[in-house]
Amino acid sequence: MSSEKPDFNDALAAGRALNLNLPDSHVARDAYARARDESLPWLFNHVVRSWLYGAKLSQHRALAPDAELVAVAVLLHDLGLACGGAPDRRFEVVGADAGRTFALSHNMGERRADTIWDAIALHTTASIARHKGTDVICCISGIACDYGGAGYQDLSDNDKKVILSAYPRLGMKKRLTTCLCDIARNHPSTTRDNFISDFGLKYITGYTRSSAVDYLDQAPFDE
Repeated sequence: MSSEKPDFNDALAAGRALNLNLPDSHVARDAYARARDESLPWLFNHVVRSWLYGAKLSQHRALAPDAELVAVAVLLHDLGLACGGAPDRRFEVVGADAGRTFALSHNMGERRADTIWDAIALHTTASIARHKGTDVICCISGIACDYGGAGYQDLSDNDKKVILSAYPRLGMKKRLTTCLCDIARNHPSTTRDNFISDFGLKYITGYTRSSAVDYLDQAPFDE
């Protein structure tokens, strides 16, 4: 890619090279621009790769989601990370709220906006998300592929080359670890019952996580 800001047409070109018919609509273009403008380059590349991986895996698995809805949800799924989280909500919920507001402002309708909220809010909780329907499943499959390699083996070498050449990883593992540790450090109460606690325990001195066992044992009931 050039040194200029990536353009939506770059994603469409990658889609054509992958034999994908990606949605080229006003709302998809605006979601791409929103993610690009609010995210650091490594994080932006992650969300676009997630979109491309998910679209290719959906094609491979003969799934037929609402392609525009999936594009918006996946492109916006890490807005909560982009802003560093929040003191009162998990970063996934910050992003989900932003995604739903975006969808409504673009006249996508309540049902589609609610599905976008579900997809973003649950993108780190696959054991629940996989029960929320095809659209949500297709969102999390691409995100999981780029995060931990789930389904990566199902892609051809050419598919991988196209995606990684267009949107390189830019040291994502190290940068994402730093980002998640910052949230655990700055907003620990939003992390103690979820996957970010793993990063806190491993990398942050003095970090503690919640225990469901202690929560039950310390409940104020005389039994």
